[in-house]
Amino acid sequence: MGLRGKLDEDLKTGLKAKNALLVSVIRLLKSGFLNAEIEKKRELTEDELFEIIMKNIKQRKESVESFTKGGRQDLADKEQSEAKILSSYLPE
Repeated sequence: MGLRGKLDEDLKTGLKAKNALLVSVIRLLKSGFLNAEIEKKRELTEDELFEIIMKNIKQRKESVESFTKGGRQDLADKEQSEAKILSSYLPE
């Protein structure tokens, strides 16, 4: 099963378990994939999908840093949780 299949399965699992954080992260990731495919006018390779995931993780880490400096630990924790979920989709 490829990355897209794993995302679809995890989305179903997250919906059944009412895991809002997982569902929102997967939906955001899938929309990022779709936007990149529209931009490139072709289907993305697995490596390109991983690049998008890494880009999202980097954004989350920058947000954690900003929220921590701003004294918003609640938002920093949320961003950190999202980064952890995204990291689980990267190869070892």
